Amino acid sequence: MRKLIFFLTIFFLILNAEEQITPAPTPEQLDINNSFITKYEYGKMLYNNPRGIGCNKCHGDDARGKKIVEFKQEHDKKIYNCSLVAPDIKDIEYEIFSVKVNSKKNPNFKFDKEQVCDKLIYYANVMPTYFLVEEEIEAIYYYIKNLKK
Repeated sequence: MRKLIFFLTIFFLILNAEEQITPAPTPEQLDINNSFITKYEYGKMLYNNPRGIGCNKCHGDDARGKKIVEFKQEHDKKIYNCSLVAPDIKDIEYEIFSVKVNSKKNPNFKFDKEQVCDKLIYYANVMPTYFLVEEEIEAIYYYIKNLKK
């Protein structure tokens, strides 16, 4: 039993000495990507599930927009055939994109009397508010801009 304890003590002393002798790698020796995922992967994750319904559900997997629903609306005894279409966001400027992502409602806008569908859709403001921080918005924008065509 004494021999076993002696052997284990020597073994751990040697192991500990080797750890202390080994120098830490220099910054030049390390090639560390501190990110768990890339900006593109992060943007893709947020695009597909930011906080609730994903951007892809309305704007499509390619961010080119798509028709969400068609419906009829009666106004002043007239029937209007309306379509709710999510816009193409592939080529949008960052400033516009950033504002729209977190806007709680659309700014005031005037419509002609016959623009029943446009007015109804505009004031319904179907774009969800995600309360994203700037880094998340930038990641989504980066992902959209780098999607394969």
